[in-house]
This record gives sequence, structure tokens and C-alpha cells, in this order.
Amino acid sequence: MDEKYVTKVEFQAFRDGEFEALRSDVRELQVDVRELQVEFVSFREEVRGELKAVNLRIDHLTDKVDSLSKSVDKSMRVMMWIAGVYAVPMMFMLVKILVGTN
Repeated sequence: MDEKYVTKVEFQAFRDGEFEALRSDVRELQVDVRELQVEFVSFREEVRGELKAVNLRIDHLTDKVDSLSKSVDKSMRVMMWIAGVYAVPMMFMLVKILVGTN
């Protein structure tokens, strides 16, 4: 007999035996895929929510760092003025000492 063709009895035996087993395996796999899709969607939503929270914290910390930077800049200016106020008389005293005139 030619190998290209299958008899009706052979086809029914395949359909009843191996094909039904394959069909049930495919159904089980489809159920598993649906469950995985549902889990993935819930996981993605959970991660999206956590990322929003992290972004809000980063924005808050960025604002705090900007505020601290401005405070440090103001403090540095004040310190420079104070240092200038003390340095000028000390420079005059140092010049008097070096020149030797009281």
C-alpha cells in the first residue's frame, strides 16, 4: 500500500487513540496559558502601581534636595560675609604688626 494514504480504520484508530490524547493536552495547555495571562496582567498592574509610588518618592526627594541646595547656597553666602567682616580687621592688624607701627 502507498504510504501517502491512510485507510479509514487507521484514521479512526489514530483519532480515537493519539489524537484525543493530543486534544486533551492542548486543552490543558490552553487553560494554563489563560491562567498565566491573568497572572501576568495582575502582576503588571501591581508593578505599575509600585512604580508610581517610587516615582512619587523620587519627585519628593528631588524637591527636598533642591530645597537643601538652596539652603546651603544661602548659608555659604552668609558665611562668606561673616568671614569677610572678620577678615578685614584682622588683615589691618596683621599689616600693623608686620610694619611695626602701633
